[in-house]
Amino acid sequence: MDDDSPFTSADFHNVVHKQIVNAVYETLSEGKLDWNLIAPFLETARAICRADFEEGAKIRIHTVQADGEDWVDAEEAFLGISVQDRDDGSEWLSETRWISEVALEEEDPEQVRAVVRALERSVAKLNAWLAEQEAGGPAAPEPPADQGDSS
Repeated sequence: MDDDSPFTSADFHNVVHKQIVNAVYETLSEGKLDWNLIAPFLETARAICRADFEEGAKIRIHTVQADGEDWVDAEEAFLGISVQDRDDGSEWLSETRWISEVALEEEDPEQVRAVVRALERSVAKLNAWLAEQEAGGPAAPEPPADQGDSS
């Protein structure tokens, strides 16, 4: 691994994991871990997480929630964030957040007003799209001409 290419998940499990274990055993007996030993592993872990997000993340806006065995309208829209491991497909992150909860995190009224204005613009775009669909929608694009058929 002499090149600068990022570690894959397999590299992490086969190479980095063994290096981490060895480094921990060696340095724990000597005292506190120096940052120069931790930093490369942290960067590799970040790169692996970024790649998992890029390749396996799903972010959705949900409108219903489970109520026993039934599905009912949620009290408001919420985000569902899910990330799967690139190698085995197992989900390692699953979070849900109310849209209002995300908007209120800053605890700044001006920021919340800005979010409300942005959400209103989003709603206007969604309503315009719905109106277009109800009016028959835009014409379907023409399929490309068959360039290989000479009949």
